[in-house]
Formats: sequence, C-alpha cells, structure tokens
Amino acid sequence: MKPSALILLVACLTGAGGALGWFAAKQSGRAASVTADGRRIKFYQCPMHPAIQSDRPGQCTICGMSLVPVYEGGADHAGQAADGHLVTLAPATASVIGVQTSAVRRAPLGRTLSVTGMIDDDQTRHRYVAARVAGRVEHLYVHTTGVALAAGEPFATLYSPEVLSAERLYVERLKAGEAFTASELAAARERLLALGLVAEEITRLEATRQPDALVTVRAPFAGTVIAVNDAAHEGGYVKEGDLVFTLADFAQMWYVFDAYEADLPWLRVGQMVLVQVPSRPDEAFVAPITFIDPNLDEATHTARVRVVLDNAGGKLLHRATAHAHVQVDAQEMLLVPRSAVLRTAAAPLVYVAKGDGAYEPRTVVLGRVGDTDHEVLAGLAEGEAVVTQGALLLDGQAQLVRRAGPEPPPAGKTEAVRPPPAAK
Repeated sequence: MKPSALILLVACLTGAGGALGWFAAKQSGRAASVTADGRRIKFYQCPMHPAIQSDRPGQCTICGMSLVPVYEGGADHAGQAADGHLVTLAPATASVIGVQTSAVRRAPLGRTLSVTGMIDDDQTRHRYVAARVAGRVEHLYVHTTGVALAAGEPFATLYSPEVLSAERLYVERLKAGEAFTASELAAARERLLALGLVAEEITRLEATRQPDALVTVRAPFAGTVIAVNDAAHEGGYVKEGDLVFTLADFAQMWYVFDAYEADLPWLRVGQMVLVQVPSRPDEAFVAPITFIDPNLDEATHTARVRVVLDNAGGKLLHRATAHAHVQVDAQEMLLVPRSAVLRTAAAPLVYVAKGDGAYEPRTVVLGRVGDTDHEVLAGLAEGEAVVTQGALLLDGQAQLVRRAGPEPPPAGKTEAVRPPPAAK
C-alpha cells in the first residue's frame, strides 16, 4: 500500500473515533440531565453571574465558580419566575449569596441622637454691669476675667465730679434742717442712690458731713467675671452707661446644641439628655430638655435646644465643648429593618420572601428612621419576611436577568463555557 493511502486511512479512522467519542459523551451528558429524584435539568448557570449558562456542568468564565443546575418547573430563565415578576433562586444560589430574612413587626421605633454643643452660662443670671455715672477709674479691684466676686464686692472705684456735686447738695440740705422739706431731702438722697452709692455709704456721709467724689462699682450678685471693658483700667475714663464688666453665675449652666430639622420630631421638652465633657471623661451629667427654640436658623435650618445642668461643684467649664446622647422612643408602629431597604432612583425597594426560593421586589413608603429600623407607611404587612442580607446581590441578579433576555439557550449550545475536548 502506498504511503499516501496509508496516511489517509489513519486520518479517517482517527476522525471516526473522535466522532464516536463525542457522540458517546453527548449521550452520556443527556442521560445525566435527569436526577435520581426524577427532576429534569434544563441547563446550568453561574450562581453569581446568571447570564453565564451552559447545557452541561462547568465553571463560570468570569468568576470560576461551578455552574449549578436549573430544573424544569422552576425558574424559566436565570432566576426569573414564569410570571416575570418574582426572582427565584436555587438553594445553592441562595446559600452562595448568603440570603437572610427578617419578619416585618410592630414595635416602638427607638433612636439615639448624638449631638455636640457647648456649655454656656445661664443667661437668666447673666449681668452686664454699666457705669451709672461718667468718671475716671481710680482703683481697679479685678484686673482679669475668671475672678469670682461675692454679692456687693467692689469691682472698681470711679472719680466723678457729678457724684461730688450730688453729695454736697445732700449735705447742705441736711445742715439746713427745716429749710428744706422732707420730700426735697428724700429727692437728694434718691439721686445719690441713682448714681451708684449704697445705703451704707449714704449713712456714713450723713455722719461725717464730708462730701466725696468717689463712687464704687459693685457686683450685683455672686458670680464670676467673664468680660472686662478695655477702658476699665486705672486712669481710664468711662462714660455714663458704658459697660464696665460682665458677671455670670456658674452655679447653674446651660448645655446648648443645634438640632437638625429632621430630628425635631424626635425631641420634646422633658426628655432626658446625657451630657459628657472632655475635661470630665469619667462623669456624665443627666438633665431634661427645658427649651426648644421654635425659630430655625436661616442658614443651617437648625433649632437651638437647651438643657439646664447643675454646676454647684464647678465641674463644668464655661464655653466647653460637650457631647450628648438623647434616647428617644416613638409610639408603636410597623417596622422594617434598615438593612432590608434598597435606595433606588424611583423609590425605596425591599425583597419579600414568598417561599420556595422566590423573592418579590416591592416598593415601600417609609417614615421616620430609627437606629436599626425604618417606619413603614405603606407597602408591607406585619409578619411578611423581607431580605435583610443579600438583598443587594439579589437585586443585581434580577437586573442581570432582565438584561439577559427571556429565552433560555438552545439545547446542545454552550454559551461562554468552553466544551471539553473531544476524545482522541
């Protein structure tokens, strides 16, 4: 036999053997398409990339995961049910995605508001002390802020010609006796009180009959000096009505914070607030809300909220930054876990478990937001199971399904999966 004829014969035999091997393998694959429990496998698909499908087992060309079977009577195409609305997952797919569900329940909606504000002095016990008469500062008893003064304790002494004239007039009327009526004498005395003299100083003047041009500026109540006028220095001059110093009572402090407009429905007068300051990290100050400003700030749309704190021990420092927590609870309402809600461009979306691996995408109307739950106004009923873990992957798979089209791959055709090599 010629060499060329021999080569041709060998090639034919090899081709025939390969064809027989391919046919046998295909027949074997078809035989395996029916499981032991009688279910027929339609095709195989990737649990993470449902658009990757094949008529035989293999690996996904994108992620390398093993393809899982899709049975007849289940999903028509890559996870989409026959009605085109439900998304159906095989048990293996749900396990890979890690789908978990939780029941919609009716309970009080709880939330903790964390806010930052400032410790300030009580403005109802905040006093601006002004000069009642023009004069020169002869002596200054307090030179800096932060000094505590008792009620009536002197702050500064002023030299005032006006005070000298008023004292002379009062002394002259005292000396004149019955030449002036009682009302005229009382008017001169009232003038001295208006200029800043106290009763003890007038009594001393009545005893000595020696007019003096000095008047003392005193603290109207016990407190701490928080501001001093720049002119309030020895030798400086102040006019009548000029602010000399500012006094605050630190026995009681205000904690003031800004509440966002969306948080105002959670707040009410009487709610307890836990306040902590960096200077006292191991202590907490608890007090109720006493005032919520009804006027919102035009720029930030926030409202000022006030809490009155006892500071008898002086632990709270003026104008210190403080952090607080407000524990709030709303009335009982229908709640869905926050992890179940997907924010879409159209409306909030949740996936409701319908059983047998089927999940229904459903839009909902939400109300207030709690620490772990959303208030449900419409779209869900009590007791329904919603997907709390894996919902995002489930939604992504549903979108891939819609893009993949409604028809499964033709029988015998492999998409995106390389077939096994033919037998040699």
